[in-house]
Amino acid sequence: MRLQITATTGFGRYWQYRDLVRNLVAKDLKVRYQGAALGFLWSLGNPLALILIYDFVFTHVFRSDLPNYILYLVIGVLHYNLFSQSLMQSCESLTSASGLLQKIYFPRILVPTASMLFTLVLWFVAILILVVLYPFLGGVYHWGLLLYPLALGLYIAFIWGLVLTFSVLNVEFRDLKHLVEIALMGLFWFTPVGYQISTLGANARSVVEWNPLTQFMDIFHSLLYHGALPHWSSVLIAMAWTAASLALGTVLFHRKARMLVEDL
Repeated sequence: MRLQITATTGFGRYWQYRDLVRNLVAKDLKVRYQGAALGFLWSLGNPLALILIYDFVFTHVFRSDLPNYILYLVIGVLHYNLFSQSLMQSCESLTSASGLLQKIYFPRILVPTASMLFTLVLWFVAILILVVLYPFLGGVYHWGLLLYPLALGLYIAFIWGLVLTFSVLNVEFRDLKHLVEIALMGLFWFTPVGYQISTLGANARSVVEWNPLTQFMDIFHSLLYHGALPHWSSVLIAMAWTAASLALGTVLFHRKARMLVEDL
Protein backbone atom coordinates (compact mmCIF):
# COMPACT_ATOMS: atom_id res chain seq x y z
CA MET A 1 0.00 0.00 0.00
CA ARG A 2 2.85 2.34 0.85
CA LEU A 3 4.49 1.67 -2.52
CA GLN A 4 1.27 2.53 -4.34
CA ILE A 5 0.96 5.83 -2.51
CA THR A 6 4.56 6.69 -3.32
CA ALA A 7 4.01 5.99 -6.99
CA THR A 8 0.99 8.29 -7.18
CA THR A 9 2.57 11.09 -5.17
CA GLY A 10 6.06 10.94 -6.66
CA PHE A 11 7.06 10.58 -10.28
CA GLY A 12 3.86 8.63 -10.95
CA ARG A 13 1.89 11.78 -10.26
CA TYR A 14 3.41 13.36 -13.35
CA TRP A 15 3.63 10.19 -15.43
CA GLN A 16 -0.14 9.80 -15.42
CA TYR A 17 -0.36 13.06 -17.39
CA ARG A 18 1.99 11.86 -20.15
CA ASP A 19 -0.81 11.95 -22.74
CA LEU A 20 -1.47 15.60 -21.90
CA VAL A 21 2.21 16.46 -22.35
CA ARG A 22 2.29 14.57 -25.65
CA ASN A 23 -0.75 16.48 -26.89
CA LEU A 24 0.75 19.83 -25.86
CA VAL A 25 3.93 19.09 -27.81
CA ALA A 26 1.97 17.84 -30.84
CA LYS A 27 -0.25 20.96 -30.76
CA ASP A 28 2.77 23.28 -30.77
CA LEU A 29 4.30 21.37 -33.68
CA LYS A 30 1.11 21.63 -35.73
CA VAL A 31 0.64 25.33 -34.98
CA ARG A 32 4.27 26.23 -35.67
CA TYR A 33 4.42 24.75 -39.16
CA GLN A 34 0.78 24.78 -40.20
CA GLY A 35 0.60 25.65 -43.90
CA ALA A 36 4.40 25.79 -44.29
CA ALA A 37 5.60 23.95 -47.39
CA LEU A 38 8.92 22.91 -45.84
CA GLY A 39 7.50 22.03 -42.43
CA PHE A 40 10.17 20.78 -40.00
CA LEU A 41 12.96 21.93 -42.29
CA TRP A 42 12.31 25.50 -41.14
CA SER A 43 13.61 24.48 -37.71
CA LEU A 44 17.06 24.38 -39.32
CA GLY A 45 16.78 27.91 -40.67
CA ASN A 46 18.05 29.84 -37.65
CA PRO A 47 21.09 27.67 -36.82
CA LEU A 48 21.98 27.32 -40.49
CA ALA A 49 21.90 31.10 -40.98
CA LEU A 50 24.09 31.64 -37.91
CA ILE A 51 26.57 29.02 -39.09
CA LEU A 52 26.86 30.56 -42.57
CA ILE A 53 27.30 34.10 -41.21
CA TYR A 54 29.80 33.06 -38.55
CA ASP A 55 31.71 30.91 -41.04
CA PHE A 56 31.97 33.84 -43.48
CA VAL A 57 33.14 36.26 -40.77
CA PHE A 58 35.80 33.99 -39.28
CA THR A 59 36.92 32.53 -42.60
CA HIS A 60 37.07 35.63 -44.80
CA VAL A 61 37.09 38.61 -42.41
CA PHE A 62 38.74 37.51 -39.17
CA ARG A 63 40.54 34.35 -40.21
CA SER A 64 40.41 31.45 -37.78
CA ASP A 65 43.40 29.11 -37.54
CA LEU A 66 41.28 26.23 -36.26
CA PRO A 67 41.36 23.14 -38.51
CA ASN A 68 37.93 21.88 -39.56
CA TYR A 69 36.52 25.17 -38.33
CA ILE A 70 33.05 24.47 -39.67
CA LEU A 71 32.75 21.46 -37.33
CA TYR A 72 33.78 23.57 -34.33
CA LEU A 73 31.24 26.19 -35.36
CA VAL A 74 28.36 23.77 -35.96
CA ILE A 75 28.86 22.16 -32.54
CA GLY A 76 28.76 25.53 -30.79
CA VAL A 77 25.84 26.99 -32.72
CA LEU A 78 23.62 23.92 -32.39
CA HIS A 79 24.08 23.67 -28.63
CA TYR A 80 23.66 27.40 -28.08
CA ASN A 81 20.53 27.31 -30.21
CA LEU A 82 19.03 24.67 -27.91
CA PHE A 83 19.60 27.01 -24.97
CA SER A 84 18.27 30.16 -26.63
CA GLN A 85 15.21 28.56 -28.22
CA SER A 86 14.25 26.82 -24.98
CA LEU A 87 14.40 30.05 -23.00
CA MET A 88 12.48 32.11 -25.55
CA GLN A 89 9.83 29.41 -25.88
CA SER A 90 9.48 29.11 -22.11
CA CYS A 91 8.65 32.77 -21.49
CA GLU A 92 5.18 32.46 -22.99
CA SER A 93 4.54 28.82 -22.13
CA LEU A 94 2.29 29.54 -19.13
CA THR A 95 0.58 32.66 -20.47
CA SER A 96 -0.26 31.00 -23.79
CA ALA A 97 -1.78 28.05 -21.91
CA SER A 98 -3.86 30.24 -19.59
CA GLY A 99 -7.16 28.92 -20.96
CA LEU A 100 -6.19 25.33 -20.29
CA LEU A 101 -4.80 26.12 -16.84
CA GLN A 102 -8.01 27.88 -15.82
CA LYS A 103 -10.27 25.04 -16.97
CA ILE A 104 -8.69 21.87 -15.61
CA TYR A 105 -6.23 20.95 -12.90
CA PHE A 106 -2.95 19.19 -13.57
CA PRO A 107 0.60 19.79 -12.32
CA ARG A 108 1.51 23.23 -13.65
CA ILE A 109 5.14 22.27 -14.08
CA LEU A 110 4.15 20.11 -17.05
CA VAL A 111 3.43 23.17 -19.20
CA PRO A 112 6.98 24.61 -19.32
CA THR A 113 8.30 21.05 -19.44
CA ALA A 114 6.20 20.36 -22.55
CA SER A 115 7.47 23.63 -24.01
CA MET A 116 11.05 22.45 -23.62
CA LEU A 117 10.23 19.02 -25.02
CA PHE A 118 8.83 20.78 -28.09
CA THR A 119 12.14 22.60 -28.53
CA LEU A 120 14.05 19.35 -28.03
CA VAL A 121 12.03 17.61 -30.75
CA LEU A 122 13.01 20.30 -33.26
CA TRP A 123 16.60 20.35 -32.04
CA PHE A 124 17.03 16.60 -32.45
CA VAL A 125 16.27 17.02 -36.14
CA ALA A 126 19.31 19.31 -36.41
CA ILE A 127 21.57 17.11 -34.28
CA LEU A 128 20.73 14.06 -36.40
CA ILE A 129 22.02 15.94 -39.43
CA LEU A 130 25.25 16.62 -37.52
CA VAL A 131 25.54 12.91 -36.78
CA VAL A 132 25.29 12.13 -40.49
CA LEU A 133 27.76 14.83 -41.54
CA TYR A 134 30.12 14.37 -38.58
CA PRO A 135 32.88 12.37 -40.34
CA PHE A 136 32.65 14.57 -43.47
CA LEU A 137 33.19 17.72 -41.38
CA GLY A 138 36.36 16.29 -39.86
CA GLY A 139 34.94 14.56 -36.79
CA VAL A 140 36.75 11.51 -35.46
CA TYR A 141 34.94 8.67 -33.71
CA HIS A 142 36.41 7.78 -30.31
CA TRP A 143 35.22 6.04 -27.18
CA GLY A 144 34.76 9.36 -25.36
CA LEU A 145 31.72 10.02 -27.53
CA LEU A 146 29.87 7.55 -25.32
CA LEU A 147 29.94 10.25 -22.64
CA TYR A 148 28.14 12.75 -24.85
CA PRO A 149 24.61 11.65 -23.79
CA LEU A 150 25.61 12.27 -20.15
CA ALA A 151 26.96 15.72 -21.01
CA LEU A 152 23.82 16.50 -23.00
CA GLY A 153 21.62 15.31 -20.14
CA LEU A 154 23.47 17.64 -17.75
CA TYR A 155 23.01 20.51 -20.20
CA ILE A 156 19.29 19.80 -20.61
CA ALA A 157 18.84 19.73 -16.82
CA PHE A 158 20.61 23.10 -16.57
CA ILE A 159 18.33 24.58 -19.24
CA TRP A 160 15.20 23.07 -17.67
CA GLY A 161 15.88 24.85 -14.39
CA LEU A 162 16.05 28.18 -16.25
CA VAL A 163 12.95 27.30 -18.27
CA LEU A 164 10.98 26.88 -15.04
CA THR A 165 12.37 30.16 -13.70
CA PHE A 166 11.59 32.31 -16.73
CA SER A 167 8.20 30.72 -17.39
CA VAL A 168 6.88 31.60 -13.96
CA LEU A 169 8.53 35.04 -13.81
CA ASN A 170 7.00 36.03 -17.14
CA VAL A 171 3.53 35.59 -15.64
CA GLU A 172 4.20 38.58 -13.36
CA PHE A 173 6.57 40.52 -15.61
CA ARG A 174 5.21 40.34 -19.17
CA ASP A 175 8.12 42.38 -20.55
CA LEU A 176 10.54 39.63 -19.57
CA LYS A 177 10.24 37.88 -22.94
CA HIS A 178 11.57 40.91 -24.80
CA LEU A 179 14.41 41.37 -22.32
CA VAL A 180 15.37 37.71 -22.70
CA GLU A 181 15.48 38.01 -26.50
CA ILE A 182 17.85 40.98 -26.26
CA ALA A 183 19.99 39.27 -23.61
CA LEU A 184 20.32 36.11 -25.70
CA MET A 185 21.59 38.09 -28.69
CA GLY A 186 24.33 39.60 -26.52
CA LEU A 187 25.08 36.36 -24.69
CA PHE A 188 25.79 34.63 -28.00
CA TRP A 189 28.93 36.73 -28.47
CA PHE A 190 30.04 36.18 -24.88
CA THR A 191 29.85 32.42 -25.37
CA PRO A 192 32.75 30.56 -27.06
CA VAL A 193 30.55 29.25 -29.83
CA GLY A 194 32.83 29.99 -32.76
CA TYR A 195 36.07 30.93 -31.04
CA GLN A 196 38.37 29.46 -28.43
CA ILE A 197 38.56 31.25 -25.11
CA SER A 198 42.36 31.00 -25.21
CA THR A 199 42.41 33.52 -28.06
CA LEU A 200 40.87 36.26 -25.90
CA GLY A 201 42.70 38.86 -23.90
CA ALA A 202 42.87 38.62 -20.13
CA ASN A 203 39.97 41.01 -19.46
CA ALA A 204 37.65 39.49 -22.05
CA ARG A 205 38.55 35.97 -20.90
CA SER A 206 37.66 36.78 -17.29
CA VAL A 207 34.20 37.94 -18.42
CA VAL A 208 33.53 34.94 -20.68
CA GLU A 209 34.65 32.49 -18.00
CA TRP A 210 31.79 33.67 -15.76
CA ASN A 211 29.30 32.63 -18.42
CA PRO A 212 27.91 29.22 -17.36
CA LEU A 213 27.53 28.24 -21.02
CA THR A 214 31.31 28.47 -21.41
CA GLN A 215 31.79 25.31 -19.39
CA PHE A 216 29.21 23.39 -21.39
CA MET A 217 30.71 24.56 -24.70
CA ASP A 218 34.11 23.41 -23.50
CA ILE A 219 32.67 19.97 -22.72
CA PHE A 220 30.93 19.63 -26.09
CA HIS A 221 33.92 20.88 -28.06
CA SER A 222 36.25 18.55 -26.18
CA LEU A 223 34.13 15.49 -26.90
CA LEU A 224 32.94 16.26 -30.42
CA TYR A 225 35.73 18.39 -31.88
CA HIS A 226 39.00 17.72 -30.09
CA GLY A 227 38.30 14.02 -29.62
CA ALA A 228 39.32 14.21 -25.96
CA LEU A 229 37.75 14.09 -22.54
CA PRO A 230 36.75 17.46 -21.07
CA HIS A 231 38.78 18.87 -18.22
CA TRP A 232 37.48 17.82 -14.83
CA SER A 233 37.16 21.46 -13.71
CA SER A 234 34.74 22.21 -16.57
CA VAL A 235 32.61 19.21 -15.59
CA LEU A 236 32.51 20.17 -11.90
CA ILE A 237 31.63 23.80 -12.66
CA ALA A 238 28.92 22.70 -15.11
CA MET A 239 27.47 20.39 -12.46
CA ALA A 240 27.47 23.25 -9.94
CA TRP A 241 25.65 25.55 -12.38
CA THR A 242 23.13 22.79 -13.10
CA ALA A 243 22.44 22.21 -9.41
CA ALA A 244 21.95 25.95 -8.88
CA SER A 245 19.65 26.23 -11.90
CA LEU A 246 17.50 23.29 -10.82
CA ALA A 247 17.28 24.52 -7.23
CA LEU A 248 16.26 28.02 -8.31
CA GLY A 249 13.78 26.81 -10.91
CA THR A 250 11.98 24.17 -8.87
CA VAL A 251 11.79 26.20 -5.65
CA LEU A 252 10.59 29.36 -7.39
CA PHE A 253 8.09 27.50 -9.55
CA HIS A 254 6.50 25.61 -6.65
CA ARG A 255 6.22 28.82 -4.63
CA LYS A 256 4.50 30.67 -7.47
CA ALA A 257 2.42 27.75 -8.78
CA ARG A 258 -0.36 28.25 -6.24
CA MET A 259 -1.13 31.74 -7.54
CA LEU A 260 -0.66 31.04 -11.25
CA VAL A 261 -4.34 30.89 -12.18
CA GLU A 262 -5.09 34.16 -10.41
CA ASP A 263 -2.12 35.94 -12.02
CA LEU A 264 -3.02 34.65 -15.49
